[in-house]
Amino acid sequence: MTASNGDTPQKHPSHDKDRRPDQGTVLDRIKMPPMSGEEALRRFNEGQSSANGVGKAPQPGELENLHPIIKLMALGGTLVLIVAVLLGVLYLFAA
Repeated sequence: MTASNGDTPQKHPSHDKDRRPDQGTVLDRIKMPPMSGEEALRRFNEGQSSANGVGKAPQPGELENLHPIIKLMALGGTLVLIVAVLLGVLYLFAA
């Protein structure tokens, strides 16, 4: 008894190197207009300017709108929190 299915390799049509162009991937079949690099950059910049608003200055952040004393308090609180965490870690290593 011999197996005849292992004697000759079977060719699968999708793995054939001589495929027809209509058998490509989905992206190969999408018809796209030719576009230069300059055109692509122009379209990208148009999209960015329409998202930000044409000719507008960048909007200030939340911290920029605060009073200077509140900014100083926020900075001080952040520094105190960082020092407290570092001292806590040192305490855990010392114990």
